[in-house]
Amino acid sequence: MAGSWQLRFMSIPLDVLFVTGDPDLREASERVLTRAGFRVQLAAHSGHAVLAGLTSRVDVLIAELSAPDLSGPALAELLRRHHPEMRVIFMANPGTPEGVEHVVVRPFTRDDLLERLLATSPSPAPSRAS
Repeated sequence: MAGSWQLRFMSIPLDVLFVTGDPDLREASERVLTRAGFRVQLAAHSGHAVLAGLTSRVDVLIAELSAPDLSGPALAELLRRHHPEMRVIFMANPGTPEGVEHVVVRPFTRDDLLERLLATSPSPAPSRAS
């Protein structure tokens, strides 16, 4: 499955908002997602994420399940007011309670992240103009 994500996303202009306080994870994830054909916005905390969500399109939110300022689900709820079709992926540490959907558990690989994106994206996704 490692290569199928590349074929799937190359022609789909999805905007991803990636939110984490971990600067190394932000940087690495931006490289991975950009190379896979996504347009990526980064936010270090929920305040930046909310501002980005008010001023830009967000097709996919990738955020920490638990964060010191605002939980991922609470952030998603706020952003969905402006982006009702937005899909969400939460990043979580091992031991995340069962029943939480669309979670990628740390540590995760490039393929883990991209496969989770593939699983949360609608099929087929319409191509939209920028």
